[in-house]
Amino acid sequence: MLRGAGFDPEIEPADIDDSALVPGSVDGAAFATSLAYFKARRVAARRAARGAAPAWILAADTVTETNGRLVGKPVDAGDARGMIRAFMGRSHRVATGWCLLSPSGAARMGRDVATVTLGGVSEASLDRFLAERRWEGKAGGYDLAEVAALGWPIACDGDPETVRGLPVSRLAQLLRDSIGAGPPRGACVGADA
Repeated sequence: MLRGAGFDPEIEPADIDDSALVPGSVDGAAFATSLAYFKARRVAARRAARGAAPAWILAADTVTETNGRLVGKPVDAGDARGMIRAFMGRSHRVATGWCLLSPSGAARMGRDVATVTLGGVSEASLDRFLAERRWEGKAGGYDLAEVAALGWPIACDGDPETVRGLPVSRLAQLLRDSIGAGPPRGACVGADA
């Protein structure tokens, strides 16, 4: 997504297993923003430990919320099936939180929320989707653009980029202003979402 906006990020996984975290009573947007902050700090710490130069670090995390319950990434196909079935015929919220960490360690954070409505999906289409493992690594078990391209009856009220994992169009100017003018090559390290 960043490359599509003209950036040339270096990707560095944060190696934080957020599935082991229990969010408690915090809402999805706050939880996603907190995860993004911790991921950015983790990448900065790992870079410092190996003697790498400080860098701009952008981290993001996306969570799905339905019926007052946070839904993360599915652990297997059965979990993904349950998530997607729970979304059918109703709306759910998707929140992406982000953290931009400067080389000096100053953090700027934000979040965006969209509402997604999924209609009915045939069992055959869902079976095919699950067998192709398209659910892997995706909050809520799906990618908005991908399932729309498959013909699933899905609508987004809000920024589709938020649902996909990073509201790049909203962040692009902040990134350019932060890392300086000119082509933003190699200046931004993206921690995994």
